[in-house]
Amino acid sequence: MDVTASLKERVLAEVLVTARGVIGQELAADADPIASGFDSIASLQLAAALEEGLGLVCTLEDVFDALSFSALADVLAQRIDTARDQ
Repeated sequence: MDVTASLKERVLAEVLVTARGVIGQELAADADPIASGFDSIASLQLAAALEEGLGLVCTLEDVFDALSFSALADVLAQRIDTARDQ
């Protein structure tokens, strides 16, 4: 099943707000987390905050593997959608 655009938008908004809280600056959806200053500590903080805020697993690898915040949001939205189907 395809993830709805509405779910993707909500998750992306949460990712950007959470990331801004961790790094202290505005971030674009297409920005690369690592290039935006997310070293291992900031990435771990982001993953933990997203887990808490979204109520799902978000790993350090999810953050490191994402080429953009939008890509990270897509991974997390897919997890939410999969959990709903179970």
